[in-house]
Amino acid sequence: CVERGQPFLGICRGFQEVNVAMGGTLYPEIRDLPGRMNHRMPPDGTIEEKFALRHPVRLREGGVFHQLLGAPEVMTNTLHGQGIKAPGARIVIDGEAEDGTPEALYVKDAPGFSLAVQWHPEYRAGQDPVSRPLFEAFGAAVRAWAQDHRPVSLPLSA
Repeated sequence: CVERGQPFLGICRGFQEVNVAMGGTLYPEIRDLPGRMNHRMPPDGTIEEKFALRHPVRLREGGVFHQLLGAPEVMTNTLHGQGIKAPGARIVIDGEAEDGTPEALYVKDAPGFSLAVQWHPEYRAGQDPVSRPLFEAFGAAVRAWAQDHRPVSLPLSA
């Protein structure tokens, strides 16, 4: 997908898989690391409570996600146990949780849309001001790809 320019949006485990596919490594349980918070889904509560916004993600100033989401920091939910230990080749960490856990990435010099997030933007995507622009950009890239299978770059500078 990366080399062909086929658009993709990695979500949660997909975020981790993009990193591993590009040669990176993962921590099996980030909550066990000194100074890290528990990013796992709360075991109890309603679906709304489990997917509630739980922590800020600081976006790299002027980076792809900062430009796409229009803010230097966004609130996200968190439902994961693993996290990036070492970024893979061409992986750019573009956003981090307050404890330093990578939360947003893209593939450097990819000819097409190649973003991934550690959180779950699909929950209430139509109402969430962080999720909506992410899915709108992804949708535009997919529609353009479907027309003629040409790579479509992000409409942003990296």
